[in-house]
Amino acid sequence: MSVTSVRDRLSLVHSPEFTWPGGFERIPDDDWTRQPVDQFGLNYDTVGGHGWYKNLEPTIAQVLAALEPGKVLIDYSSGTGILTRRLLEKINYSVGLLNVDASTKFLRVALESFRDDERVAFRLLRWLKQEKRLERLDEVASPATFTPGADILTSTNAIHLYYNLDETLASWASVLRPGGLAFICSGNMQNQHSPAGNWIIDDTVAKVNEIAADVVAREPAFEEYRATLENSALMAKHGKLRDKVFVPVRPLDFYVKAFEEAGFTVLHVFDQTITARIDEWYQLLSTYNEGVLSWVGGSEKVEGGPPSNAAVRDRLFLIRYSLDKLFPGRDSFPCAWSYLTCRR
Repeated sequence: MSVTSVRDRLSLVHSPEFTWPGGFERIPDDDWTRQPVDQFGLNYDTVGGHGWYKNLEPTIAQVLAALEPGKVLIDYSSGTGILTRRLLEKINYSVGLLNVDASTKFLRVALESFRDDERVAFRLLRWLKQEKRLERLDEVASPATFTPGADILTSTNAIHLYYNLDETLASWASVLRPGGLAFICSGNMQNQHSPAGNWIIDDTVAKVNEIAADVVAREPAFEEYRATLENSALMAKHGKLRDKVFVPVRPLDFYVKAFEEAGFTVLHVFDQTITARIDEWYQLLSTYNEGVLSWVGGSEKVEGGPPSNAAVRDRLFLIRYSLDKLFPGRDSFPCAWSYLTCRR
C-alpha cells in the first residue's frame, strides 16, 4: 500500500469547513507531522477494509444519531483514521472530528488522508518517560478548548489495551461536556451474554501459540526453536511481551464499574456477533507477528537481537498453519463484540 492509494481511497464529495476554537491548531506544529509516512502505518490502514470491521457499524449509527452540526467528536485511539473515514462518508455537514492516538505512525497516515479536510484535527498522546505514562486526553485537548466540552467521544477496538483505565476515563470525563456521550466497542471483553461459540478475538492468539508449540516440539524443520520452547524462564519473558500486544482479557463488568466510578452513567450495554475471515485475521496477526510468536526466532526486546528473515518466515507459516488447525475447513469464525453507551 502507498501514500497515493491512501489518498485515492478517500472519496469524500463534500467537505464543509468547521471553525475550531480560537488558538486550537487543527494540525499541530509537531515533528511527527513532518515525518515520512511509515510503511507499518500504511499496512495497518488496510485492516479498515476487512470484513470484521463491520464492528464499527453500530457505533457509526449511534454517532450519526447524536452528532449535530457544529458539534465536536473526539475519536480516542483513532489509529489511522478508519472510523473517521467511514463517518465522513456519511456526514455532509459541519462537525469537528479530533483524532487522538499514541502512535505517530498511525496518526501520520491519518494526517495524509485528512490533511485538507477542515473538519478533522489531530493530537498525539506522547509517552512521558520520566512519569512512565501516556499523556492524558485533558493534557492534549484542554477542557477549556471546547467549552463547555466535547459532545461525543468514541473508542473503538482499543479500550481493552488501556493499562491505567481509571486515569484514562477520568480524563475523558473532564473533556466531555455534561451530558456528553461516550460510545465504546471491543472484541476483547468477557461477556457472559454473548452466544455460545463466539470467540473473543484475541483468544485466538493463545491457541495459535499452543498449536505452534506442538508443531515445533514435533517437527524436525523447526528444531532450532526447541531450546527456547524448553526454557521456561525465557518463554515467560516472551509471554510478557505477548501480553503487552494482546492484553489479557478482562470481564465486561470490569469496564462498566470503571465508567461508573469515573462519573459516567452507563446507559446501554449490548453485544453483537461479528464474523472474522481467517485470511484477514491472519493478515493482521502477520503485521504483529512479533507479538504473536516472538519466541520463534527471538526478539530484540527479549534476547537483544532481531530475528532472522528465515525465522520471520517460519513465524508466518506457523501462524497460518495454526489458524487452519484451529478452524479446520472454515474460512471464517464468529466473534463476540461488546458495546457500551455512557453519558457524562
